[in-house]
Amino acid sequence: MSAYLNPIARSSGSSSSLHSVKKEEHKNCFCGKRARIYTCWTLKNPGRRFYTCATPKEGHGGCHFFEWFEEDFCPRALDVISHLNHRRIYLEEKLKLVEEELAEHVVKKKALKLEKHELIEEKVKLELDKNRVGKQLKLCVFVVALLVALMIIFK
Repeated sequence: MSAYLNPIARSSGSSSSLHSVKKEEHKNCFCGKRARIYTCWTLKNPGRRFYTCATPKEGHGGCHFFEWFEEDFCPRALDVISHLNHRRIYLEEKLKLVEEELAEHVVKKKALKLEKHELIEEKVKLELDKNRVGKQLKLCVFVVALLVALMIIFK
């Protein structure tokens, strides 16, 4: 049953539900503790609240107490709640896809940023090489001009 609990209702909704319940409506479970109120999100009982043992069943020895908090909803309310629940599930799945896509874009952005820095470093190296070659070319032109001048003078 806990797989169908709304995590929001389980963490904060149950305490607010407890505050909205009149004191005489509190139930004690089989182990004598005050039962907690949760909201069910199964397809058969969407949005319906129930009492259950406050001690988790899995590995903690909860007493498996269960009792509906309220009567079943009217068919129209069930239709509306079911529709809204399906819409919530659809939006959660869509959000998950968008978050996965965003994570992929973040990874791509990091890779592109790294590639950009590598290209900038390569550009700087090429500019340094270009300046070095330019200086060597000027020196070669100077040496050739000097040799030509010397050849003309000593001819």
